[in-house]
Amino acid sequence: MKRKKETKTILMAVAMSLVMSACANGAISTTAGSGSTTADTTAAASTAEGTTAAPANAGPGGGPPPDGQGGPGGGPGGPGGEAVDTTTGRVTDVAAAVKADAVTGSTACSSSTETDAAVACLADAFLKTLTDEQKEAVQFDLTAENGAVWSNLPAGNVKRNGLMFGTLSTESLEAVKALAAEALSGTGYSTLRSIILADEYLTTDTGNTMWDADLYYIAFLGTPSATEPWVLQISGHHYAANLSFNMKTDSVTPMFVGVEPQTFTMDGVTYEPLAARRDAMYNMLGSLSAEQQKTATISGKFDDVLVGPGQDGNFPAKEEGILYTELDDSQKALVKASIEAWVKDANEELSQELLSAYLSEEALSQTYIGWSGSTSYADHGSYIRISGPRVWIEFVCQTGVAYKDQIHFHTIWRDKLADYGGSFSS
Repeated sequence: MKRKKETKTILMAVAMSLVMSACANGAISTTAGSGSTTADTTAAASTAEGTTAAPANAGPGGGPPPDGQGGPGGGPGGPGGEAVDTTTGRVTDVAAAVKADAVTGSTACSSSTETDAAVACLADAFLKTLTDEQKEAVQFDLTAENGAVWSNLPAGNVKRNGLMFGTLSTESLEAVKALAAEALSGTGYSTLRSIILADEYLTTDTGNTMWDADLYYIAFLGTPSATEPWVLQISGHHYAANLSFNMKTDSVTPMFVGVEPQTFTMDGVTYEPLAARRDAMYNMLGSLSAEQQKTATISGKFDDVLVGPGQDGNFPAKEEGILYTELDDSQKALVKASIEAWVKDANEELSQELLSAYLSEEALSQTYIGWSGSTSYADHGSYIRISGPRVWIEFVCQTGVAYKDQIHFHTIWRDKLADYGGSFSS
């Protein structure tokens, strides 16, 4: 895969931790505001907040049970799972580092012309900044069990793999930023950066330390290599990405993005991280006629995404919604735009490969769009889904956690054949 030739400005921040099963945090997407600095809004596509996947006692259509009924929403050790100490060992102000506009990586890696090789080089450069103890803590075996350890909930509530950003030295954190910037697209890094800053905003605005930029994690499943399989895992509140390399199929899924509040201003810059994803999905839904909306209705109600953390491979056996081929040309274009809103977070070459697969005529002829609850993103329980032979996208609106008079978003993007690079699927 050829390395993307674009300048990527990226800054990683860590997310604080410890929020409850429905956590609210924001990814940042900048929008132009009167008197505000504008930051690449398009780059920060919609993001979804902490999710609780549907457990065995889920309601019709797979909707999650009421809060407090447990379930695998937080992945292994999910809601109510083992508590995690996120208060000790912090040495770096992640939010300050993420706000910066420069990313400095190893110059030795700049000569790599292949994305996989460049990412492996930057991963190795990051490892060289760590102590022996940290090196041991960041590396895991490449197994399905380890792959499933991610969540959208606050870090204090649910265990993550790897090292917490806030415990890294300044040098190590800069190396993480460079690694993430190379592994994702410029848009994808902006999404990550914005969501981290949303957590920082929550902590500053509410005084609740369960959200914090320091509380994001990095882990390697397998040994970083330009030729051998491995996964780069980044996870925190309202963000999880599993970037696979040298697998059956390279991928960035499962990818969870969420945000609370939907928009916020920090240091004169206004962020609206999920605006692109939100607008794409609701433009698509809004284009349907009354009769088409009826056909596209999914049974059951949804308070959260269905195939979230802890739900690997648990896709519904039966498709629901309206088939892509039943739409007119303008509606079909909106379906494609919705899928692209997620896929563009992957690096350029991988994004093109995935879109070629997802948007082929054969794949689209088997792709459904559906909705439940409400057609407005102002309403709790408004839910939209896209399901194809490979692509799976969910967008759901929830009453806010930090701001109960507002709605916040959770989203999930999965690939039915290539989650974790397809290495754990039968």
